[in-house]
Amino acid sequence: MTISQNISKSPRAQDNNCFTGNSRDLRIVLLGVSGAGKSAIGNTILGRNAFKESRTRESEKQRGRVEDRNISIIDTPGFVSTHLTDEELQEQMMKSLHLSDPCPHAFLVVINLEIFREDERNIVEKIQAIFGVQAMRFTVVLFTGKEKMPNREWMVFKFSRKFQDLVNHCRNNYHVINSKTAIDPTHIAKLLESIDEIKQNVDQHYNEMYFKYLMKHRKEKKKQEEAKEERKKNKRDGKKYPKYPL
Repeated sequence: MTISQNISKSPRAQDNNCFTGNSRDLRIVLLGVSGAGKSAIGNTILGRNAFKESRTRESEKQRGRVEDRNISIIDTPGFVSTHLTDEELQEQMMKSLHLSDPCPHAFLVVINLEIFREDERNIVEKIQAIFGVQAMRFTVVLFTGKEKMPNREWMVFKFSRKFQDLVNHCRNNYHVINSKTAIDPTHIAKLLESIDEIKQNVDQHYNEMYFKYLMKHRKEKKKQEEAKEERKKNKRDGKKYPKYPL
């Protein structure tokens, strides 16, 4: 049985939704590789230095008032992090869901055009592996540093296979902005408008139940893995210290 099938049978699916509180509020989770500038984008959206612009090791939430609405930004560690193990990274990603309770309205994938690397082309696979395929329904790709790329180079990149593969997975939901020091405030307003559209078009009842199920599934899987390791340990100990009949 798939996650979506389990969710559709849940009696709570009609009781709760992501519009708890003011329906204009937004909860945005920032994703990307290390060094992409996620924290800087979070600060730009909030209009203040809320996040430390350094290597993020733990998921963190900051709030602010933007465009006459409450915005919650959840910053996360980079997908390619030398500081965290795969297990620690997954724990931080699950933490980002708790911080965006009852569920995020959008994932914002930050890609710095200056340092676009091969591993960022696999970012879709990483998102799907951690959050599930359904997460792509409300994912927006944000390309930053456009002013440092010549127009001709940008057009070549825009029609390249790697660009098309990336944005197609996100239903063509992408935005292009300049770096933090050269950003146009209207670009942030347009970005928030796009996230508003996703919020209106995606069934948030389903989203909340999806993420609740996902977190429960991850927790159960972790328990199973811990129990398996415990059995292995006991087996090793049993071999090392055999029991003799009295």
